[in-house]
Amino acid sequence: MGRANQFLLLMWKNVVLLKRAPVKTFFQIAMPLFFIAILVLLRAFEIKNEYKPNITYPAFDVDKLPPDLYYFNQIAFSPNTSDVRQVMDMVKKQLSLLLVPFQNEEDMVKALVSIEGKGEKPSNVKVLGGIAFNTSLNHGDIVYKIRLSSKSRTKEKNSKRGFGTDPSASWNTQFTFPVFEIPGPRKRNATHGGPPFYFEEGFLSIQHAVDVAIIKYKAKIDKLNATVSVKRFPYPDYIHDNFVLVIQSSLPLLLMLSLVFTALNIVRDVVYEKEKKLKVRKCYKFMCHH
Repeated sequence: MGRANQFLLLMWKNVVLLKRAPVKTFFQIAMPLFFIAILVLLRAFEIKNEYKPNITYPAFDVDKLPPDLYYFNQIAFSPNTSDVRQVMDMVKKQLSLLLVPFQNEEDMVKALVSIEGKGEKPSNVKVLGGIAFNTSLNHGDIVYKIRLSSKSRTKEKNSKRGFGTDPSASWNTQFTFPVFEIPGPRKRNATHGGPPFYFEEGFLSIQHAVDVAIIKYKAKIDKLNATVSVKRFPYPDYIHDNFVLVIQSSLPLLLMLSLVFTALNIVRDVVYEKEKKLKVRKCYKFMCHH
């Protein structure tokens, strides 16, 4: 029972201290209630949830580059071997781009980075990106990379930025979900899916063109009798509630502010006892002396 008595003694001491400082006690109780009231008022009067019906998106073709990339007329590739050249000739024909060959991926990346680092205006930029094949096309699995600019060239028009990072600044491949997730589809009205703009940047068109070219090369055919289109996953009925976003972003701050006064007083009391060299002796029946 020693520790239980010590705990009860400490609680009794705290009650006595609180009774001796009614103003401090009032603020310690009132501040958490005040910030809780802010959240309750936001929920009750300002932030309302709204029912949203399900939404489906139309399909779109990826056999050509999007019109916004009209100023690009070249695409790089590596390595410059006969099999890769045959595949890239088919890509060139489908996307209407000129080919820029490199012997290896390292040289290609250096050239692309050099072009991007010059900060040229879009009207002067010629190379859309690069395609690097890591394996031979004649045997085994075919592995290739699509190397585009590290920064998005597409700018959202009249966009309203929410909380978190700017999705148009880069591809954001380090994120699985947004920084703050709320119910509902991301970019509800974006047919192509919104940031990071896989269609608008030409990624989907390049990937589709390379895949079709590889199929033709492996099957030894001149034409592929298949049409490929892409569309976003549909989203079911949901409740649009901005209060979820408010809680995610503001609750930690409100908790810190509501307890900061209490924490400061605890630190002050501990420092005061150390300075005065006060120590509560072990006692019973809630009777103790300093």
